[in-house]
Amino acid sequence: MYAFISNIRPCSVRAKATERFKRAIREAFKSYYPSTDFVSNDLYGIVYYFHKKHNQLDADNLSKPIWDALEGILYEDDSIIKYRSAGIFDLRSSGLEILDITLIPEHVAYDFLERLNDSDHILYIEVGNLDYSMFKFGYENLGNKI
Repeated sequence: MYAFISNIRPCSVRAKATERFKRAIREAFKSYYPSTDFVSNDLYGIVYYFHKKHNQLDADNLSKPIWDALEGILYEDDSIIKYRSAGIFDLRSSGLEILDITLIPEHVAYDFLERLNDSDHILYIEVGNLDYSMFKFGYENLGNKI
């Protein structure tokens, strides 16, 4: 599994700042994983955006520029990501106590908690080997079994 964070404000695929954003994502990934071999097996990808300042971006448009940015660094083509999940969390309305962050890898958790104090935008990005048991239905009925 590859997990890393960035404190850049995300942008949509159509935004003028997309190339700058992708460059920042690549730099953040390389800061955690300086040398990485290409992966070729099916992957899952998760992006969570935590913010303190209002951003019009919706979860639907959040992840695509990130997966595009990792092309040529982690994989050849982002079509290798077969399961994608994205979420937006407004830190002004709720604290992290409602989230289970215990499985954030230790090398990322420290940075994540540090940046909560001084960043308006935090992206948590995770890519790993796909397990088809990740496909869930009836989320609301699953409660905390997800």
